Amino acid sequence: MAEVAGQLLREKFPSIDEEIFQYVEGVLNSSEDFENGEDVYEAIGSLLIDAVGADKEGEIRKLCEQLGRNLVLSNGTTATTERRILDAPVQLSEMAATMEMEDEAIVSVWSRERDDTLKVDQKKLDKAEAKLKEKKEKRTNNDKKELPAIILDMATASQVVSKKERVMDAKGGCNTKDIRIESFDVAFGERVLIQNATVSLAFGRRYALVGRNGLGKTTLLRMIASRSLRIPSHISVLHVEQEVTGDDTTALESVLECDVQRNTLIQKEKAIQGRIALGDSDDTLLGQLSEVYAELQAIEADKAPAKASVILNGLGFNPEMQTRATREFSGGWRMRIALARALFSQPDLLLLDEPTNMLDMKAIIWLENYLIGWPTTLLVVSHDRHFLDIVPTDVLHLHSQNIDGYRGNYENFISTKNERQKNQQREYEAQAQFRAHVQEFIDKFRYNAKRASLVQSKIKMLEKL
Repeated sequence: MAEVAGQLLREKFPSIDEEIFQYVEGVLNSSEDFENGEDVYEAIGSLLIDAVGADKEGEIRKLCEQLGRNLVLSNGTTATTERRILDAPVQLSEMAATMEMEDEAIVSVWSRERDDTLKVDQKKLDKAEAKLKEKKEKRTNNDKKELPAIILDMATASQVVSKKERVMDAKGGCNTKDIRIESFDVAFGERVLIQNATVSLAFGRRYALVGRNGLGKTTLLRMIASRSLRIPSHISVLHVEQEVTGDDTTALESVLECDVQRNTLIQKEKAIQGRIALGDSDDTLLGQLSEVYAELQAIEADKAPAKASVILNGLGFNPEMQTRATREFSGGWRMRIALARALFSQPDLLLLDEPTNMLDMKAIIWLENYLIGWPTTLLVVSHDRHFLDIVPTDVLHLHSQNIDGYRGNYENFISTKNERQKNQQREYEAQAQFRAHVQEFIDKFRYNAKRASLVQSKIKMLEKL
């Protein structure tokens, strides 16, 4: 139909450019929403007026009306169709009865009978729904099956370690028990907990790690215990975090078992004694046995049971409880056994996370007095104010993704921190007053050519502050 319209346009206005003809044909060909000549005039009328002149607007309107009638006819509307406002309701069934098509009469859609071939078999429908329900239940049951437990430790640590330190650690050339963890970061997932921090732990001192909940204190202890942060290989580290597994071992034996050197020597002694009892004629057995006795005496192995018993008694285990199997104790008491094992083994670096949580008042007092004389390095996290005032010799304050060190117990830490904050506040106020004075000078002489260099120096000085 667009070709016919283009032909009419060419006949009416032969002087129009070819590009305009093609554009009009494209508009008429791509649009099927024209209902009358007015719609056609709105689409191409202004273009034609610009092309042939405003004096031929009447001719353009007549042409658009003719094109509109042709387009309406081409879209399937008969020329005899008229638009009118209905005076009364119209019954579609009555109208359909009076109209005939080429092959058959139009029947009302409301009175048409349903084809039996389109009926749904209810039995087949119920069977299909039951099958779908069964598949859905089977899929749900599969999803509910227990998957193997996978513990994902999202905490990560990174540290800058020099090549010299790595070589010394590998060769064992450094025998100091002091620990210095430099330039390390700790993150949990995408959240950065500690950034570019440095921690120094002097051997024999007791440190308290303090800070608001959620900043990463427990995570830092785990990173140190797992050696994700560099700790010299000759330094033994023990982190009391999990309770002892319950079995038939007594509480006292469980504590003694953590002394690996003592247990190894005792097992070696039993093996040699067994060979001698069986009549082994090896002349070196007596010499080996003497060496074992000398080593046991050197580590004071005979005093170990008494030492373990004292520790257990201080944590609330009476003599009867010390001979009871660990499986008979609750989780809280098994945590006490784990703490007793750590105190007995006496590592170079002991990490305690809230050690007073599972203890009663009597056990807490005993633990405080025991840790005051702790001979190696201690790093503890606790919210017990009294405990932090008695045990630590130093405080590490975790805040703003950094760690600051303070000498003294928690009370000294609070007073020193408050004094430091007051000094920082005074320094800030003095600097703000100085900045305001300099800015006033800059604003006053900014456009003074004689003092331009002085103003520029003042501006640079403010940028450096």
